[in-house]
Amino acid sequence: MKILNKIIYYVISLSILMTIGLVNTFAMEKGTYTMNTVTYYVNPDTGKTDDGGTGNIELGEGMCRSAVYEKAVVDQTDKGVEITVRMLLYSNLSNIRFSVQESPKGSYKDIQYSVIKESASDDSADIKFTAPDAGSFVKVKMYVAPMGRDVCFYWNCDTKTAVKSENEFLKEEKNIKGTQTKFKDIEGHWAEKEIEDIVNKGLFSGITETTFEPEKDMTRGMFVTVLGRMSGEKISGKCEFKDVDNGKYYAPYIAWAAKNGIVSGIDGINFSPDTPVTCEQAAVIISKYANYKNIVFENKSISPSTANVSEWAKEGVIKAGKAGIITKQNTNGYNYTSSATRADVVSMLSFFIKYYGN
Repeated sequence: MKILNKIIYYVISLSILMTIGLVNTFAMEKGTYTMNTVTYYVNPDTGKTDDGGTGNIELGEGMCRSAVYEKAVVDQTDKGVEITVRMLLYSNLSNIRFSVQESPKGSYKDIQYSVIKESASDDSADIKFTAPDAGSFVKVKMYVAPMGRDVCFYWNCDTKTAVKSENEFLKEEKNIKGTQTKFKDIEGHWAEKEIEDIVNKGLFSGITETTFEPEKDMTRGMFVTVLGRMSGEKISGKCEFKDVDNGKYYAPYIAWAAKNGIVSGIDGINFSPDTPVTCEQAAVIISKYANYKNIVFENKSISPSTANVSEWAKEGVIKAGKAGIITKQNTNGYNYTSSATRADVVSMLSFFIKYYGN
């Protein structure tokens, strides 16, 4: 019996060693991998927050999740591990500092990193640095403009999700560069990719066959029309607003939006369909559209600055900001009372569809 127990013990021990060997061999094999990122508002070792800001853990988790893209690229080389992470909402961030944990539950060491690409179209930056291990914890400290203070959180790569692949970020860049657009006036524009996506979905069309006019003001009538198209519903009905001509293309869409509590006009009896929609009006209307569609917004971002918001619009702006729909870029630098351009609205709707569908 003792001999049998020893045999079982050695077999189990050998199996464990072989498993460890396989994991290490996989981890050490040279190549490029894509892995999921995991964020932590609390210190992963102590279970306490090091941020010194909000005491709301759920809000904090939403904040850090909105700042780090869900995938990272890990390059295993002869010299060690190089990690590329995509930081989101980049125009809102400054003085970004990375420190990497040198060993499990060990101390953190400040590191240098390189910004290898910035993208205005999705307000992001790809940051590359070296780390002791693919799954090393990274502490991030950065100044967040809308909050007016530094924040602190942690993240790492989930090595269990590692898939050997091409560099996903470089592949994405090639695909974007390889895309041809019929609109000559959006090439190099910050919302170029979003414009192409939204046009392909049939929500927008160009001003002409070859121009989109991204900086042209978006009218209130056209904005509501786009929302109606996005809803996928059969839109019909007579509009009751006095200043809306029922012979116009936007009339049934305005009637639909008013009937369902998405819009209420500018004074109850007039809608002003040909007036440019402001950024704050767009945020409020999108928030009401979400309510109509029974969509529950999530904390995708931090609460935006409301210094330049009309009192009646604050609630809608805060909801749309936390939901990740409005940004500094698509509100003309948080100038909420300014007219929203066609590119601004495309960006808002692109984020809405990305996070919540239609």
